[in-house]
Amino acid sequence: MARKHSPDHQRYQPVDEAFIRSVPFALGGPQSATQEREQQPVPLTPPQPAPVSPPPVKLLPTPRLEEPEEPVEDQQEPQVSITPERLDKPLKFRLPRSERLDVMRIVSRLSDQVQTSVEWSHVGRALVVLLRHAESEIIKQARRNGPLTRPPNDQAIALAEFEQRIAQIVLRAFRDVSPLR
Repeated sequence: MARKHSPDHQRYQPVDEAFIRSVPFALGGPQSATQEREQQPVPLTPPQPAPVSPPPVKLLPTPRLEEPEEPVEDQQEPQVSITPERLDKPLKFRLPRSERLDVMRIVSRLSDQVQTSVEWSHVGRALVVLLRHAESEIIKQARRNGPLTRPPNDQAIALAEFEQRIAQIVLRAFRDVSPLR
């Protein structure tokens, strides 16, 4: 059923109009604000107040895939890009139906408690933020734990025990890491 909005409801605009005006056009080169105003039709209704833009998003650096030359604790923060990266690479893994239902139930309960729509993708990206934040502590905990041997995929019980040990390492790291800013 269609949702009715109140008369003062403003349409969702993810990009501020002032920002759009400040960006040069791809084909025509940069355009001055006066040229743009001349091309725009005059609105018949009074202009609506601009929507409040959300606070800027802190972008985290992309991790390197090769082994770091210096200890993780001593590394300096790399330069952070101003433009956010495009979300184009899914991170997939298989779950039994019961675990998938549990995850979706937890996400649904979270959504109910914060009183807004929350999807698995939001929670998954939040977990990525936590992993990146706790990276050095995860490495410390892994070193303390000692070497692990990954069992073959066809040994379900041994694989579950392996994943349980990884979960313990990550949980101890989350417990010991500094608070998220």
